[in-house]
Amino acid sequence: MTAQRTITEEIGEIGVWLMGEFGGRVPAAVINRVLNASKRDLEGRIDPEEFGEMFHALCRFRLQRIVAAEQRITVKIPGARPS
Repeated sequence: MTAQRTITEEIGEIGVWLMGEFGGRVPAAVINRVLNASKRDLEGRIDPEEFGEMFHALCRFRLQRIVAAEQRITVKIPGARPS
């Protein structure tokens, strides 16, 4: 088995795991964009043996940041008094 095949398998497994963790809170299309962007950002910069761990950490950090940003969004109703 080649190193590239191992990385591809790891990316697939990590993607499934992150879909399970964030699927109810983040749309699948957004998760896929995060996975693809993270892969592009790390390719060729990380040792193949460390790629899976770094890929997982980067994707999870980015998805947690998206969830946190959505939780900070408040809805303002025009004409309503602040409580």
